[in-house]
Amino acid sequence: MSRSIHSLVGIVASACFATSVQAQSASVFAGELANLSLDSLLRIEVLGASRFAQPLSNTPAAVTVITEDELHHQGYRNIAEALGSVRGVYTSNDRNYVYLGVRGFNRPGDYNTRVLLLSDGARRNDAIYDQAFVGNESPIELDWVKRLEFVAGPASAVYGANALFGIVNAVMLEGGDLNGTRVTVDTGSGRSQRMGVVSGQRLTGDRDWFLGVTVYDAKGQDHYFREFDNGVTNGNALGLDGERYQKAYAKLRWGAWRLTSGFVSRDKAIPTASFQTTFGVRGTRTLDQQALLELAYEDRGRADWQQQFRIFNGMYRYNGDYRYTDAADNRDQGRAKWLGADYRLTWTGFPAHLLLFGMEGQWNTQLLQRNFDVNPLSVHLDRDQPSHTLGLFAQDEWRFHSQWLLNAGLRIDKHSDYSAIASPRFALIYQPSTSVALKALASGAYRPPNAYERYYDDGGLLQKSNADLQPERIRSAELAADIDIGSGARLGASVYYNAMHNLIDQVSSPADGLLVYANVPQIRARGVEIDVERKWAGGQRLRGSVSWQRSAMSDGAKLVNSPRLIGKVIFGLPLAAGWNVAGGWQGMSDRRTLGGNTPGFGVFNLAVSSTRLAPVGEISLGFYNLGNRRYSDPASSAHFQDVIEQDRRQFRLRWTIAL
Repeated sequence: MSRSIHSLVGIVASACFATSVQAQSASVFAGELANLSLDSLLRIEVLGASRFAQPLSNTPAAVTVITEDELHHQGYRNIAEALGSVRGVYTSNDRNYVYLGVRGFNRPGDYNTRVLLLSDGARRNDAIYDQAFVGNESPIELDWVKRLEFVAGPASAVYGANALFGIVNAVMLEGGDLNGTRVTVDTGSGRSQRMGVVSGQRLTGDRDWFLGVTVYDAKGQDHYFREFDNGVTNGNALGLDGERYQKAYAKLRWGAWRLTSGFVSRDKAIPTASFQTTFGVRGTRTLDQQALLELAYEDRGRADWQQQFRIFNGMYRYNGDYRYTDAADNRDQGRAKWLGADYRLTWTGFPAHLLLFGMEGQWNTQLLQRNFDVNPLSVHLDRDQPSHTLGLFAQDEWRFHSQWLLNAGLRIDKHSDYSAIASPRFALIYQPSTSVALKALASGAYRPPNAYERYYDDGGLLQKSNADLQPERIRSAELAADIDIGSGARLGASVYYNAMHNLIDQVSSPADGLLVYANVPQIRARGVEIDVERKWAGGQRLRGSVSWQRSAMSDGAKLVNSPRLIGKVIFGLPLAAGWNVAGGWQGMSDRRTLGGNTPGFGVFNLAVSSTRLAPVGEISLGFYNLGNRRYSDPASSAHFQDVIEQDRRQFRLRWTIAL
């Protein structure tokens, strides 16, 4: 075990089990967690675990809630950075997208297809690649988020496909949370500039509106890749890492009705010469655009039942431009359109039971993929494979004893191209007191192969199709505990085992050496996670975790990009005169790469901010990788490099003012 990992364990252990701290006299931002009493961390509300509100102690999963208070003070720049603070979760970046690893699983070539991204319970994964965007490319800006929930483990029993390793649910702000307008202006490393506006108001008669708009532009960092320092090129990628995006989100609540819409367009230059493009040449870039329109109705007219339904329409567009010198420039395109509806009925008519029934359908009316050389025009792929999915689900939360709670759920999904698949979930929860919740969990989930994995073929350049792919499945067992250990502190622990069958993985074909997605027989993962959080009356906050995990193929080979040990400490401390300092240390052990190994590392982030929306506004300054540590993430087979070096020290200066 490396010296940095020994330090990690020592820091986390000492921070997590600290029981006292010097009280500070300071004004504290009145966020969601700050408003809770010091002994109520187990009662914080969770929406994503069961599709209805329940206290954390009753959830049929291990759940981490990142409150508005933490989102505000920590200086997180996107959802990925916030999720990086969650136990057992880690991120990777290939200079184009950000990828989530959960409990030792982050496969090269996977676009976050095994994590389900939700906003207010609505699915945000696209229909053609199944992507859960969590970096700057995400359709969700943190400025619009009231609370972020991460629900670990399989949840297809209520959500269907993609909910294999976890659910990310962003609970969005309401207009009444603002009752006004805020403008935020950022500048930072990489010559980045950002401006965001959020506005909202609570009206009379249970009516409410919210609007958020953000624009961002960055010239990007210069990079050196030693793999391309070969006498022909000097390995320097100068001015090739730029990025810009525009995002908008609106929500109108009118009594029982809610209308929601969102749009994101993100353009990213790629400096890594991925997919064998020419190194050091401008023009290799990706464009991702996504839109969603949703109309929902929630009827709370009776005390013993509540019904909800929604209809939705989505769109996703992708353009990938790739520059070559020994061949024509190439363009990749993906186009997806989908529409759907779901209905849910929650009923408490039986004593001690909370029953949930639902049905959901999604029709992917367009799943179009194109690949062609631009000049001269040569078409390699032009294929549209529409599909649809129908699902029925039921769940019962049964309080059969004052100290025992049983949560049992089952969902059956029928994909147009595959046989029906059943996904169960069972949770037996023992609560000997209001301060202890012990959980025994068993669940299963599935994911059918997406259109990209089945049908993508670039004409023999790098990748070919495999229309015979079968759905992958996971079976999971877990023992979890949430314990109020007094004085505003909570202890969480999990021991889990996952077995995955028919994993859809990108491999090299023995016939021709081309990349192809294929079903891998079995992967097993097991691990232990411990986390502790505490808050004090003076506004101090502390959260830390240690995760040990072991993930391997059926032949015993260790998985790529799967650290054995992860540790984290997150803290917040009010200072005098209305200032706040917050930060976090995150580290992990070494990881296997496709060609070798990348060492473990630890990075420290720090943010200092003034009182929220003081008369002259709020100033915050964030430092990322403050120690300027050099570290790298494993690269996928799309890259010539075995690892991609990550950002050294960065900063962001932010000013927010209320209008």
